[in-house]
This record gives sequence, C-alpha cells and structure tokens, in this order.
Amino acid sequence: MQLSLIKGRASLKSIWLATIVTLVISVSFWLAASWLAGVNEPWDAQRYLTVLYPASLALALTLGLLFKQRGWLAGPIVMFGQIPCVMITSEPGPLLAVGMLYCILLSIPAVMLFWIARVVCRRLVASKG
Repeated sequence: MQLSLIKGRASLKSIWLATIVTLVISVSFWLAASWLAGVNEPWDAQRYLTVLYPASLALALTLGLLFKQRGWLAGPIVMFGQIPCVMITSEPGPLLAVGMLYCILLSIPAVMLFWIARVVCRRLVASKG
C-alpha cells in the first residue's frame, strides 16, 4: 500500500516537472516566433498557419512523446503557451478571450496527432519485440 503511494507521488512529480518544462519551452517558442515575425501576438504572423502552427504541432508531438504519462497534455500546453506570450508582449484586452478559444480549437489537432503517433510508436515497438 505504502509503496504504491510513493510511486503515485513520484509519478505526480514527474508529470508536474514535464508540464513546467513544456510550458517554458512553449512560451519561449512563441516569443521567439513572434519576435522573428515582427508581431506582438503569434497568431498575427503572416505565416502562422503555414509555418508556425505546423512547427508548434511538431513541438507538441515531440514533447508529448517524451512524457512518461499523459503525453497528450503537451498539445494544449504548447498551444496555450501563446497566451502568456501575448500578455508579455502586448496589453491583454477583450480579445484575449477569443485568443483562448482559438487556443482550445488549435489544441484539438495537437491531441489527435499525439494519439495517432502513440499508436504508431507502440505498434513499431511491438513489431520489433
């Protein structure tokens, strides 16, 4: 009983650590992307849908596959990393709520991509083993 409780705490700590690391990497990614694009808000970049969003999906997938548990959380964390970026670079206004809704919608493909990649990875490991 006590051993499973200790494992549970260690697991919870690793999830929190992975979440914090993912959040720091995500906010850094969006700040760099905004700076390079010359905009205050990442979604205002000219190549947001053609370059930045696919790059953020790749980042979310990579970070998610590095999680030991709950890797699907990396997608929403990466997408919501845009919100602190907006709050750092510009005044939060009434459209911030729209930005949050936008992040929710952008998180859905990131989570689905992770689930598909997880299935593919498990099948590859099973076929080799």
